[in-house]
Amino acid sequence: MKKIILALLLASFAFSCSDDGDSTSNNLSNIPTANATYDSNNYGIYKGVFVGSTGYVLININNNGTISAMLTIDNSTYNFTTTESVTLGQPISGLTFTSGSMTFDFNVSANGSSPYVTNINISGHPDATIEITKELSEHLVRCYTGTFQGDSSGIFNLIILENEITGLAKDNEGTVIYLEGSVNNNAINGEFEGGTFTGNIDNNSIGGNWQNVLSEHGTWSGTRRL
Repeated sequence: MKKIILALLLASFAFSCSDDGDSTSNNLSNIPTANATYDSNNYGIYKGVFVGSTGYVLININNNGTISAMLTIDNSTYNFTTTESVTLGQPISGLTFTSGSMTFDFNVSANGSSPYVTNINISGHPDATIEITKELSEHLVRCYTGTFQGDSSGIFNLIILENEITGLAKDNEGTVIYLEGSVNNNAINGEFEGGTFTGNIDNNSIGGNWQNVLSEHGTWSGTRRL
């Protein structure tokens, strides 16, 4: 009888360990993967978020000798490649990434500033938008996907680099909303055209409240994915 009870206890412990929390959050790194050699030029790691539906993106421009991209949409991950080449310390304009019939173009200045994505062609998402930020060797980029609710509702995705916030929201009517703000001791303060949002960071979870000039208001929340 003692052996049976012990076996049941061990099985219960094993199950609880294997099913503990969100697997994506548990596997997240808190150490930047960006190569310090490329902090001030066009090579390196770029991370961001996607709306239309929702997701996140990781772009590798020769950070480790290869060029590739990964886009996760609604928990499905697509690997992108390119046949084009880039030159260290030169602007990148219209570097096309492809995965099957899906494509997008990556652009960045010679020093790695002002990265952006254009010509997004994602099946089933005709009005998709991507916002990206360059990661630095000493400063991790964290990407969160989430939603907002209240008098309006939709997608609410944030990018956090040090104390700076950028991001994208998209309401259920299809309007894309650009987000920006700051973090101070895990407290979030941000704004969008015609409104503001506040909140807090709690490990890999974020959330808070929003309001706009029309006196509409509600809550938002998200989970770190990258």
